Amino acid sequence: MRLVAIALLLATPAAADTFGGFSKSDKPYLVNQDRLCQPITVVSGAANSTPQCSSKATQDQIAKLDVRSAKPTDDYEASASGRTLTVTRKGGEPVVKWDAPDPIGKVTSVYASEDLRVAVAYTTRRAGREMTDIVAFDLIKETRPKPVESHDTVQAPDDPAVTKAIADAKKAPANKQLAAWQAVLSLDADRSEALYRVAALQVAAKQKADAMATLDKLAASHRDDAIEWLVEARFDKAFAPLRSETQYRTAVGLDRKPATAYERFMGFGGTWEQAGTQCESGTYSMTALRDRTFKLKMHTACNGMVMDLPFHGTWRIENDQIVLSFPPDKANKATDKDEAPCKFEAHGDEDALHCAISKDLDFTALPTRR
Repeated sequence: MRLVAIALLLATPAAADTFGGFSKSDKPYLVNQDRLCQPITVVSGAANSTPQCSSKATQDQIAKLDVRSAKPTDDYEASASGRTLTVTRKGGEPVVKWDAPDPIGKVTSVYASEDLRVAVAYTTRRAGREMTDIVAFDLIKETRPKPVESHDTVQAPDDPAVTKAIADAKKAPANKQLAAWQAVLSLDADRSEALYRVAALQVAAKQKADAMATLDKLAASHRDDAIEWLVEARFDKAFAPLRSETQYRTAVGLDRKPATAYERFMGFGGTWEQAGTQCESGTYSMTALRDRTFKLKMHTACNGMVMDLPFHGTWRIENDQIVLSFPPDKANKATDKDEAPCKFEAHGDEDALHCAISKDLDFTALPTRR
C-alpha cells in the first residue's frame, strides 16, 4: 500500500494556480475560481511584500468586483533569475523587481489591465513538487517622469523679459492689449497663450484672415500646451464669428478624433455627467478646468432621502489616465490615499470615463458638450 501511495504521489500533476482576471471596479485579481488577491504596490521600481489573498471568496463578492478574464499580453515581459522576478515594459526599462518566497523555475504568462496592474504566472518547486503561482503588481502609484502628451519639443523656461511682457499684456487696457500680446510674440514667437490671445483680439478687431493665420500657427506649434489653448478656442465666445469656417474647425480640431489624453478629457469642454437612477445609482457631474482643478457633485435620492455631496480638487494626466486628487483640507496636501484613477472606456462612438473614487464609490460618466 505504501508503494501505491508513493506512486500516486509521484504521478500527481503539478499544482497549477490559474489567473482568473482583474476586477474592473477595484484593485483585486482572481486566482483560480475563488481566491481574491490584492496586487503588490510598487515603490521606486521595487515590490517588497507578498500578495494578500482571501482563503475563499463567495460568488457574490466576485460578482460585485466585476472580474473580467484577461489574455496574456505583449505589452510587458517578465524574466526570472533565482528568486528575483523582473517585469519590463516591452521595449523599455524594468518597471518592477520582486523577490519570490521560493526559487522561480520559469515565467509562463504575463497579463495586464488597462489601469496599470500586471500579473505574472510562474513555476516554482515547493515540497518537492512543481507548482504554478500567480503574483500581480499595482504600478499606478509608481513615480515616473511626466510624459510629453502630444509633441516632442518641451517649452523652455521663460526668460525674465518674456515673463514681464506677459504680465504687462495682462494689465494692458483694452485698446492696447493686441499690441501688448504681439510684443510677447516678438520675444517668444511660439508662446501658446500669446497666439491664442492675439487671435481672439484679431477676431474682435474684424481681422479674420489674420486671426486664422494666428490660429494656424498655434495648431502647427510643437509646444506642449498648444493643444490646451486650441481646445480653449473651441468654446471661447470670442471665436464665435469663425465657428462655421472650415479652416477654423480644422485648426482647433473640432471635427477630428482626439489625439491625446488631454483632448479626450477636455475636448468637449471638460464637463462629464452620469445620469442616476432612483435608489440604484447616483447622479454625478464633474467639471474640469484647464488650470487642472475640478469640481464634482454627487446627488442621490431614494424613498424621500436626498443627499448632495460636493467635492473639489486637482487633476493630472498619467499614462493615458486621469488622476483626481482630493486634498483633505487647505492645510494639507493630498497623498496617494487621496487620489482616484479615472480611465477611458469605449461607449459607442465616444469615450466614457470610469472613476473609482473609493471601494464603494465609483461612476461612469459621459462628456457633456459645452
